[in-house]
Amino acid sequence: MKNVIGLSILLTLSLCLGCYDDKGNYDYHDFNEVTIGNRGFDTAYLLTSYVDTLRISPELEFKLEENKHLTYEWVARSNAVGFVEYPISNDRNLVYPMSLSAGEYTLFFKVKDTLNTMEYSNATAFQVQDLLTKGWVILGENSNGEAQMDMITYSVDTMVLKNILQESGLPVLKDPVKVWVVDNYVDNMIHVSTGDGTYRLNREDFKGGDHTHLKYNFFDPGSLEHFTLQDVAQIRNYNRVAIIDDVLFHNSSMIQSSIFQNPANHYKGSYDLFDVGDKIAYNPQAMAFIYILYNKTEQRFVYAGGRAYGSPAGRCDTLKDTREDVEIFSWKTGLDYVTSINSRFLDGYSYTILKDDEGHRYLYSYVIMYQWGWESVVKKKKYLLDKVTDFDKAKFFGASAQRTYLIYATGSKLYAYDYVAEKVQLLQDFGDQEITLLHCDLLVETGAGDDFFYVGTYDPSLPKETGGTLTKYRVVNDPNNIIVEKVPGFSWSGLCKIKSIDFKKN
Repeated sequence: MKNVIGLSILLTLSLCLGCYDDKGNYDYHDFNEVTIGNRGFDTAYLLTSYVDTLRISPELEFKLEENKHLTYEWVARSNAVGFVEYPISNDRNLVYPMSLSAGEYTLFFKVKDTLNTMEYSNATAFQVQDLLTKGWVILGENSNGEAQMDMITYSVDTMVLKNILQESGLPVLKDPVKVWVVDNYVDNMIHVSTGDGTYRLNREDFKGGDHTHLKYNFFDPGSLEHFTLQDVAQIRNYNRVAIIDDVLFHNSSMIQSSIFQNPANHYKGSYDLFDVGDKIAYNPQAMAFIYILYNKTEQRFVYAGGRAYGSPAGRCDTLKDTREDVEIFSWKTGLDYVTSINSRFLDGYSYTILKDDEGHRYLYSYVIMYQWGWESVVKKKKYLLDKVTDFDKAKFFGASAQRTYLIYATGSKLYAYDYVAEKVQLLQDFGDQEITLLHCDLLVETGAGDDFFYVGTYDPSLPKETGGTLTKYRVVNDPNNIIVEKVPGFSWSGLCKIKSIDFKKN
């Protein structure tokens, strides 16, 4: 009975469908499937904004044929927070002069069939850097005595960028002193120090303004007259120490900000400030919390920034002689200050050069140690520098990372002096050119065999805007001879009259 009912229902449906008159007019067609090949999408691109052009000609295969119903779209999506998308082309083949800001991106290529709304895609990755990403930042002066900033960029081969401060938003500044590129810190900005004050620039685009003046990094913006940054050191973690307008300032890791506290060149229980030398002695290898200064008022060494309980933080304390080291030299010298030098020699020696009333100069060598959580300052030796040629005229000082050499410059002459062998050697006489900079590399190239320094010279026959040259030198680790040689391919001319350089890593 059930089978009979089922057959009756099927017969009825057949009769109804047979009587239905289909008057529709349908245009059936096949999907035009698109296959996007991997050519151009099988690599990640590194591009420089406003220099490189991204070119990709994709391989396309069509089930039917390429027709007017197909559209093309290239979209760059930022991989940063927010995943912002930037449409960059609607052409089949991509030819895009890169203008995106520095960052990491994903590039999408989309083919759409508007007839049946089908979409096909492929993707690849690319990274954008700009000309300001990496290289030596150079602070100097122009013919009007105004601060000029150039850059030797490593972002694209090596090339010289000129007059970066012109578009920075800073006022015209005179008497350039120091450039400091901050790394590994909350306040990752570029500091431009001049006699007219110190300003901070954004590291991505080198922009700043009145609001980025260093005075706003103080609890009291009126506490100093000039706010000229003379020397600075990133000691460890967030600990920063700086000499500004001949006054010592310290930031501790407890603050973890860029705010400078009260002056620190005083002793516990007293707020009478003593005069300090303009250089900070610290160990860039050990990264200890301790740093050393010279108290010019009392003619003695002092220290600050220790980690242990009771050690000076935000103030200074005297270094004490012990029975074991008093014969090496005394921390209370009674001598006048000349300069201090940091190096990567052995454990990271520091040196202070002092002079007496008769003009004799002395080299004090010591090392700041950090081992197993303990910090100490170890005396090494005191040397008389009477056998050094033209040392009393020297304006710029440095030290070798491998040999017992002082590197110094006076006028147009560059010297090296082995303070153990008591041997001096003229490395180069630049003739009519003036040496304006000696920069020993402490933080950039720090491998076991690296021993580089940079010399800035100025040709007075040329304008200050373009008369500067920066040259890289290498100290050869030879136990018998003082050998210093130019590094091929690392000399750049057309720079401003150089006063200070620092390296921008990213």
